[in-house]
Amino acid sequence: MIELVEWLAGAVAIVGVLFRIRLWRGGPLQPGARYLAAFTVCLGLAMALLPFSWTSGIADRPLVRYLLPLLCTELKLAAECFLALTALAVRNGDRSRPLMRRQALGSVLVMAAVAVLYRAAGVTPVAGRITVEAAGRAELAGYNVLFTTHSLWCVGLFTLLIHRSARRLAPGLLRTGLRLVVVAGVCGLYWSVMSLIPLVEGLRTGRQTSGANLHSAAIGLATLVMVIGGMTATAWGGRIAGWVRRLRARRDLRRIGPLWEALYAVRPEIALEPPSARGRRGPAGDPEFALYRRVIEIRDGQLALRAHLHAEVPGWASTACAAARLDRRRTDATVEAAVLAAALEAAAAGRRYPYPGTGGHTPPATTADLRTESAQLVLVAEAFTHSPIVAAVRRRVRTEPAALQSEG
Repeated sequence: MIELVEWLAGAVAIVGVLFRIRLWRGGPLQPGARYLAAFTVCLGLAMALLPFSWTSGIADRPLVRYLLPLLCTELKLAAECFLALTALAVRNGDRSRPLMRRQALGSVLVMAAVAVLYRAAGVTPVAGRITVEAAGRAELAGYNVLFTTHSLWCVGLFTLLIHRSARRLAPGLLRTGLRLVVVAGVCGLYWSVMSLIPLVEGLRTGRQTSGANLHSAAIGLATLVMVIGGMTATAWGGRIAGWVRRLRARRDLRRIGPLWEALYAVRPEIALEPPSARGRRGPAGDPEFALYRRVIEIRDGQLALRAHLHAEVPGWASTACAAARLDRRRTDATVEAAVLAAALEAAAAGRRYPYPGTGGHTPPATTADLRTESAQLVLVAEAFTHSPIVAAVRRRVRTEPAALQSEG
């Protein structure tokens, strides 16, 4: 099972980087993109190679069995270095060149020191574990301390700087990608902290895992998936965003349906196209276009009903909303729903109110986009169908027609 997860992580890394290279073809690279790809390749190779250290046939060769754990450790250190370089490049661009050079030099020195300590400890790899004699425990502890310190520094620096960069960006696919990469950094920090366990184990017993366990493999796989998701967010994010928009449009279309049907029953001329039986439940085709059309038809219906609205109705609804302590958004939606309900009742009864008694009602201004407009109409439709305030206004219009007519 461990081998399967490790090899799957390696495959995910290679396929993900190949996909990202395909996206880069013919286009400019973003700052740090090459370093992030190098991180993915190094970590994926480290995870894919480690199971070979105890695989039959390969593990029987002493030199290969001895060198593979060291090679995988060096690949992980290289991956961490590329992670730090990614953060520095994204954060400061070309101005961070001196910092990037110092980071690369420091990582190279750590990699060299780790190799020396590994050799000095007299490591003997056996079936996914490395063991040392009592005399080599101090060197093994130094090996672990260097690896863990380097990991915490690089991954912590990466997570902090990428998080700060993401906060400065406007909402969009780039910020979404950076946030996914930040989640990968958090996973990496957890992975680094977990490396303290073999450090203590090796210092006490001279035996420790070489990094091959199911928990470590799962965290590594999750890290790679998040990194690749962040690198390719601009490719798949647009498709998913389009799918989410269509799904949201279908939902909003269904939720404003009762309001539209009530308007259509009194003013069928609002329909831009004669609705079929299926169309009464919502226009077929592109749901975003269908929602846009429904919004226009509802607003046309509101205009057509202005002559049937008594000027006192908005005040009734506003007073009731204040008594119920509704917030501003719910109050606006409830008043608008009550105005529509009262106008529909008056229109059905054939009552009209001449100007200036008919002042109409102007819905609150909203941002000029379909999402905001449909969200407001969803609230209006919910109030129109379920609000006791709207029901009370509707009953009052029905039971007090004479008073309204005299006031008008």
